Amino acid sequence: MQETGYRRFKIESKPAPHAYPIPNKFDVSARKVRLAGMLLHEAFEYKFKKEVVLSRPCIYGVFGGRFGGFKPIKQKCVGCMRCVQEYPHIMRVKPSDEYKRLGDSFWTPEMVYTIWNEAATGKIPVKGMGYKGAFGGEGFDGIWTDMSEIVRPTRDGVYGREYISTSVDIGRKPVHVNFEKLDHTPTTLEVPVPIILDELPAGTESDDVSIAVDRAAEQVGTLRVTGKGDHSQANLPIVDEKQIGEYKQTPRILEFDAQEQGLLDKLLSDFGSTILIGRLPLKEDTSSMVSELVHRGVHGVHLYADYHGWDYSKEPRHISAALKDTHQQLVREGVRDQITIIASGGITLAEHVPKAIICGADLVGIDTTVPVALQSEFHGETQNRENCGLKPRKIDPAWGTQRLVNLMSVWHDQLIEILSAMGMRDVRRLRGDIGRSMMDSELREQSFKGIAWAA
Repeated sequence: MQETGYRRFKIESKPAPHAYPIPNKFDVSARKVRLAGMLLHEAFEYKFKKEVVLSRPCIYGVFGGRFGGFKPIKQKCVGCMRCVQEYPHIMRVKPSDEYKRLGDSFWTPEMVYTIWNEAATGKIPVKGMGYKGAFGGEGFDGIWTDMSEIVRPTRDGVYGREYISTSVDIGRKPVHVNFEKLDHTPTTLEVPVPIILDELPAGTESDDVSIAVDRAAEQVGTLRVTGKGDHSQANLPIVDEKQIGEYKQTPRILEFDAQEQGLLDKLLSDFGSTILIGRLPLKEDTSSMVSELVHRGVHGVHLYADYHGWDYSKEPRHISAALKDTHQQLVREGVRDQITIIASGGITLAEHVPKAIICGADLVGIDTTVPVALQSEFHGETQNRENCGLKPRKIDPAWGTQRLVNLMSVWHDQLIEILSAMGMRDVRRLRGDIGRSMMDSELREQSFKGIAWAA
């Protein structure tokens, strides 16, 4: 019997605990002499009532071990500081030195921990103590999303009664029907989430990692960009002129270097029904190059920045600004709806996905986030695409697959939450809708323009 009706799209997550030890986030210690003195004092004060004297002040179980505060279970500490507030003369809590060494100049320890925990649990990270960070910064941190529940009532998010679509189409959307070329018109390819897995950074791919990424892409229903020319349904191969003859059957989608002269014309000639995605680095002239590719018949472009999210201009801009310029240029020319824009580079957290889409992307590709989720080690800066400072560890492909599926599940849920808060039922409507965002730099300029600052 065939199932009737529709099924709400849901990526099923399962626990995939860390395969390698992770550093404790906090270093908890007690002044042992003072602690012993306090226990002795309480023993006499409460007449040696065992349940009172040996009670543990931490609800997370940091002092729940056999030796209590003399040997705290540091991995359970969440930094609530209750013990310090109640016993400031005894307890000390500070970020551990190992924790502070995580990541690089872009990947903060908090970002690394967030990805690790999302991949391990498949659950949205919730902080009960409130947000303690800055409310503005560079790049995506300088973009705020407009989520007014008064103007646009929520649609109940992940557990809502109304379906919120996260599906996007990859390919060229025709503006008219040519009845003479119906057999050669490429169709669009639908993916259930606006996230694909970009080509793995140099030096981070092993056989086990590659298998895990392939299986995760297939399980989620998205694509994985690869330079190996694989013909799997989940793969989006990057091809050059030499690889064109290797295809015995017409592939459904291909990615190619759009800077390689004559390659697009050859691909259009040999693969008339294939969706062709031109891969381009973001630079000063990217907008004009994309415009030219659209008029030459490309079906989509994959625009990438470095792994820290900065483009390759002489004066580097963040990918959000570069994307916005390209999107708005195509809008002015009236061709934006005809092609798909994929963006990658510096998109490392769940909130970066809707922000990149607001700036003009149809969907995003994630890169360094993949090896970080698989507990790769940091050995220097991760910015350079030719020499990324991430080194893979030996993993079980099944474990790696589940970690990536969990990550995609959490990001999917968070995307639904932000769409629901905006009152949107389809992620396609978010593309280029800068009215759903507020830019920190623009707000500062509007607020403080004309005000003289004292030196």
